[in-house]
Amino acid sequence: MKIVYYSFIFGYFKDNLTKTLLSITGISLGIALFVSTQINASRAEQSVLDQMIGYSSEKFIGRFVANNQNQGANEDILQKLELITNDQIRLVPELQVKGTLTVSKDQIQSIPVIGKDILISSSLDASKQKPKKIPKYFLSQAFANRLSNNKNEVFLSICDNEIPLKEDHYNILPIEGIFLVMDISRLQSLCNQKKQITSIWLVQEKDGVDFTNIPKLHTEDWTYESKEEILDRAGIVLGSLKINLTIVSLVSVLISFFMVSNMFTGLYLSRKREFGILLSIGSNKTHNFLLFLTQAITIGALGGFLGILFGIFIANTHIITTVNTITDANQIHSYQNIPAFIIFLGFFISVIGSILASAYNSYKTFKILPIDLIREREEKKPIFLFGLSNRNTMALSIIFIFLGIAIGLVSIAKQVIPGMLGVGLVIIGFVLLNFLSLPYLIFQLDRFLSKFQFLPSIKIGLKEIEAEPWKHGLTASTIMLSTSLVLTLTSLTESYEQSLVRWVDEENKSDYSLINDKKLNSGEPGVPVSLFETLTKDSNFSTIEPFYIDSKFIVNKKYYTLHVLNFSNHYDKNELIVSKNLCFLDQICKGDTIFINTELNSSVPMKIQDEKDHFFSERGTIMMDYSYFHKNFKIKFLNSIRITKNEKLSKTETRSLLQTIANTYDLKFIDQADLKKLYLEGMNKVFSILDTLKISALIISILALTTSLVYFIREKSQLLAGLKAIGMDSFQLFKMIYCQALFLVSFGIFSGILNSLILSPIVIFGINRNAFGWILDFQYPLSFVVKLPILIPVITFAICLLPFYFLKQMQISKELKYE
Repeated sequence: MKIVYYSFIFGYFKDNLTKTLLSITGISLGIALFVSTQINASRAEQSVLDQMIGYSSEKFIGRFVANNQNQGANEDILQKLELITNDQIRLVPELQVKGTLTVSKDQIQSIPVIGKDILISSSLDASKQKPKKIPKYFLSQAFANRLSNNKNEVFLSICDNEIPLKEDHYNILPIEGIFLVMDISRLQSLCNQKKQITSIWLVQEKDGVDFTNIPKLHTEDWTYESKEEILDRAGIVLGSLKINLTIVSLVSVLISFFMVSNMFTGLYLSRKREFGILLSIGSNKTHNFLLFLTQAITIGALGGFLGILFGIFIANTHIITTVNTITDANQIHSYQNIPAFIIFLGFFISVIGSILASAYNSYKTFKILPIDLIREREEKKPIFLFGLSNRNTMALSIIFIFLGIAIGLVSIAKQVIPGMLGVGLVIIGFVLLNFLSLPYLIFQLDRFLSKFQFLPSIKIGLKEIEAEPWKHGLTASTIMLSTSLVLTLTSLTESYEQSLVRWVDEENKSDYSLINDKKLNSGEPGVPVSLFETLTKDSNFSTIEPFYIDSKFIVNKKYYTLHVLNFSNHYDKNELIVSKNLCFLDQICKGDTIFINTELNSSVPMKIQDEKDHFFSERGTIMMDYSYFHKNFKIKFLNSIRITKNEKLSKTETRSLLQTIANTYDLKFIDQADLKKLYLEGMNKVFSILDTLKISALIISILALTTSLVYFIREKSQLLAGLKAIGMDSFQLFKMIYCQALFLVSFGIFSGILNSLILSPIVIFGINRNAFGWILDFQYPLSFVVKLPILIPVITFAICLLPFYFLKQMQISKELKYE
């Protein structure tokens, strides 16, 4: 029995290495996309969680957080907590601020700086180096590696103080992330925050802590957060991003398994005679079924293993990156951990997907009879699906499509399941239509060509497609899915781009903006408030407006984005405006009152006066007038200063003045066009992952069609050898293969265009709205679609080259030797 399995599976791999490699490559590409996107999403979430809990490995059970994270709160609360806390809980005070590291002349990186009592922080004992004396700093491994690559002396700016980071001043913590830990009293002194801390950790000293005895003081300056609340908040921050990445990557996996299913159809047809031989020499139907299924599992396992390795490579080389607005991109890149569940899930999907993709053909091997050895062709039967006639199947496919549209457009905040279900139903409906439409179109095309003197090779190629609608329907469906994915994702990105440009035009009508280009990547404000106050008195400019962003503005223990700017005169400057997606997602709407912890006036009730479309934060945006913000918060730097030119000055004179100001303060000025470009570049970083997925989907579909043609040559080798024997030359054979491929590519792409016209609104107005709460300006890539008639013949020609190579290598005597 072992010899039979070895000869059937590995013997086939040896004799058909190219076809096997094409199939495994298709699976591995789909799994690689899934694994890499999941790893990156996991690392992005971990970076958010670590920044929330301070990059600590200690067994924390909760913490008290200062309501004012910028200034912290007085550490006197520690005395009260010590009195009411049991001996099983240790209190660890912490002060966290942001430092900046000059990476290059034009770039500054944000570095979290954590102040702790080094003597009582057990998490610092994990350092690989056991020092004779306590070092000044503890650095994460990734941060230390970055410093080691810099030959010059490195300075870290902390609270406007330049701190040298010499190698003999720090020890390395084997912890992921980019951060620095120093003694809390020294950090307080550097930042002029004597007795100020930002959080107090509750650390579990022994197992079996009684959580009911955890003190929960309710003060104006402090808020208690349990471990579960912190984890939930971290999950919410990137939950929508992870779900959308999962959807897109799973569609890519689905495309690859359509290819695999097509491959197994060709595999069954090419090896059908072998199954008949096995039955005739004493094998049974069950053995044939298991034999075919084992081959499917083997191919799936190999594809999954290679896909996992390739996915890890993609994730670690940052070919596909995931970014967020909470942490710096370098923070995410510093993580190298690979969650085991992602590896197991990727392998599981690969094997189970291969089993499902081969299930129909495995069942056909179970039904095969020895008589099939001598039967030249199976009798043509009407196509039925699960006992349904073609008419009923057509009705069912249409029902699936319309039901998918209805469900996919259901609006439920933070729920993408209706959208996913709608996408799935539409795809199923179109796949059924492909199976039904393919033989019908071939029949109609054949009737049309019969009126003309077309080449016989073209008719032969089309008739072969009509004879096997299931096999070629799978190929067409693979091309359809790839085309639809590309067009849908392009529609999504173009809709984002159009909405972003519109938002910039509506929100920023100034002519120029002063920015700190070096701090742009870190998201840190870097334009001095003092400069803003000076420019407001300068008569050379028409208007001067401040602009400030806080991407971690906490309201009701959730992170939102705060925008501070000058409200127009018809708004109350002592009330707030919120984005419409904030109202949709978290029901913080017009007329509501929220309590915000401020630096100058403790907890202040603020009324929301209006909602407006605001395309900026997927979590929701809160807008506050600068004068009101100035009454409640202290800031030294703005993100930008918006400037409108004075009509009395020419454009050249204005730019000359701005250049002088920029040079004096080490800033940069940009005009409205550059500002749009800046926002678009940021958006493209987020959506760069979608470009990679689109390219991969195209590669998978090309592999699917190439594999289908290679299997066609293998299966029809005797027919093709016979045609060569009776005088058909190589050019005629190439035309036959080319016409087959051209029809399948054209049919698949046309079906994909129709499919994307339905899926694009579902993704934009269903999934995207439910996940992020905003409605985009719908755009469809018509300019790309009109170019397809030119691209299709070229793509088809490239696809046919490899199959034609195998056709050229075919030997007539070998294929017809039995005759």
